[in-house]
Amino acid sequence: MKKLFLLGFAVILFAACQNNQKQFTRTSLEIDVAKALLKDYHAGDWEAWATHYADTAKIFHNTWDESKGTTPEETANSLKAILNNMSSYHFEEEDDLPWYEMVTNDKGSTWVYFWGNWKGTLAANNKELKIPVHLALKFANGKIAREEGFYNLSEFTAALRDIEAAKMNTEASEENN
Repeated sequence: MKKLFLLGFAVILFAACQNNQKQFTRTSLEIDVAKALLKDYHAGDWEAWATHYADTAKIFHNTWDESKGTTPEETANSLKAILNNMSSYHFEEEDDLPWYEMVTNDKGSTWVYFWGNWKGTLAANNKELKIPVHLALKFANGKIAREEGFYNLSEFTAALRDIEAAKMNTEASEENN
């Protein structure tokens, strides 16, 4: 009877530890999906890019406001508008970047976190931009169900304003001649 009690106690203790265990890993199927997502982004293959998202996926870039979530299609259109200004772009691969990590949290949700430096060259003036990016991708059934991305586009928008101002100055001086 004592052995049965100890065995039962060991099983309960093991099960209790398993339920509260958090998991962190650098390799997983979900991380492979995140890497494929970035590969399709680099290639500009928006059809393949969209296949990594669940049908009901919501994407939040630089916001957690639920009313500002977009669909993968809307996000792809926004990204294409930005990238139309670039002659080249990529995420740098050096040292420990990009960094991918998967977490299964204590609520059972699976998230892949991405950190990287986005680097691009503006087509209009060859100015190079470097922007740190963080993505948090929540997975369900092997697809991205929610994406939260954070990055600062102020350098990009300032560079576009400078290009537009230079263009207006050129047009004004041509009209005066």
